[in-house]
Amino acid sequence: MMKSFIILIILLFGFAKAEQDTTKVIHNDPWIAYDKFLHFSVSASIVLSTQYTLERKMNYKTKDAMFISVLVSSVNGILKELWDNRQPNGFISKKDILANIAGITFGVFIIKI
Repeated sequence: MMKSFIILIILLFGFAKAEQDTTKVIHNDPWIAYDKFLHFSVSASIVLSTQYTLERKMNYKTKDAMFISVLVSSVNGILKELWDNRQPNGFISKKDILANIAGITFGVFIIKI
């Protein structure tokens, strides 16, 4: 389980790096912003709700439900950043990705309590 989680994080950073534009453009992307709160809270919410649904309502094993919930939340975060990158003046924000990872980690922590 932990190996899968680590591989998933490495893939997240790999996708972000692969999609990065090579031109040097300075973007205003502060650490403390409402956007980062949304990335954190949505990622945590997806992990928690997916875990609950899979484990309690669909009778998945805890380990399997955890893996799927982390995967779903991670894919959501990646797709959101790829979408942002395709918008006019958009870019892939490493800070947003870190906020997603923090939210996923927080969700996993809450589940394991």
